[in-house]
Amino acid sequence: MLLRIFFSFFATGGFAVIFKTPKKSIFFAALTGAIGWSLYELVNLKFGYESAIIISSLSIGLLSYFFSYILNTNVHPFIAAGIIPLVPGAPAFFTFQSFIEGNLDTASRYAYETFVGAFGIVIGIAISTAFTNLWERKKLLD
Repeated sequence: MLLRIFFSFFATGGFAVIFKTPKKSIFFAALTGAIGWSLYELVNLKFGYESAIIISSLSIGLLSYFFSYILNTNVHPFIAAGIIPLVPGAPAFFTFQSFIEGNLDTASRYAYETFVGAFGIVIGIAISTAFTNLWERKKLLD
């Protein structure tokens, strides 16, 4: 598990470089991905895949807004790079591979995992965005 967290940090940092994240933000973008993956690993052990995807993407969204606020920069490089470890690329590949081979039972299992992963990411990011928008609105009213 620690090795996967270690690699998620560097993979996220690599994508942050590809996405042309400012140099001062690359470490924090990589940290966002590593923390998100850590939460995914821990929640997946206790509550399962569906909850793990939603909670970890929610944490990535909230961390992204936090780091963008602290560093006074845009939130998008943090979210885009941080969500990379959670993207269900392997299940999507295995879905198509199983369909081509004619294994419909296996294909449907992988398709379920792919769609749950994709929608879980969307739900987590949407909730974090709504939460930060409410927080900003409350801060403006005070």
